[in-house]
Amino acid sequence: MPRMRPIPAIEQAGGVSPPDARDVSAVLALVARVEETQWLRDVDGFISLLAPEAVWTTAFGRRIVGAPAIHAFTAAVLPSLFRDFQALYDVERITFLHADLAAVNVRQIPVNADGNRRAGEDEGRPLYILRRQDGAWRIIVAQNTTHQGEKIAAQQRAGDEATSSETQAHE
Repeated sequence: MPRMRPIPAIEQAGGVSPPDARDVSAVLALVARVEETQWLRDVDGFISLLAPEAVWTTAFGRRIVGAPAIHAFTAAVLPSLFRDFQALYDVERITFLHADLAAVNVRQIPVNADGNRRAGEDEGRPLYILRRQDGAWRIIVAQNTTHQGEKIAAQQRAGDEATSSETQAHE
């Protein structure tokens, strides 16, 4: 039985008309296809989801420009370096920036081949910028960021302490 996906927040930038349900469905389908191509190690299928001029930044900060370069990189690492890595891709938020431009926040959950959460592995937080061209949505920019929970919590505590100190100084 397919896994139930969370319902993402759907937003639009100021002045942008509310998105059409077909566009929301198409964006969700594109991200589902990213997940599927990763699981299948389907490099060509994955590249078909990108605009030719796409820019991809890996979770480690490597920037790759253009579908041919992204193809070469993906072909080199997906079947070998990431051969034992699987992930679920849950869309958390879609923000329509323009009628043909969307920012998509994804939660990338590392799992084993059975779909169970892999302990001790950081999640990813990809951000995809999609553009609709010739009726199809394609990734034009992607940035994957490793979600580092402990560092985020420490950063939050430091921010809270700074805010608390500022408030006390003004009293």
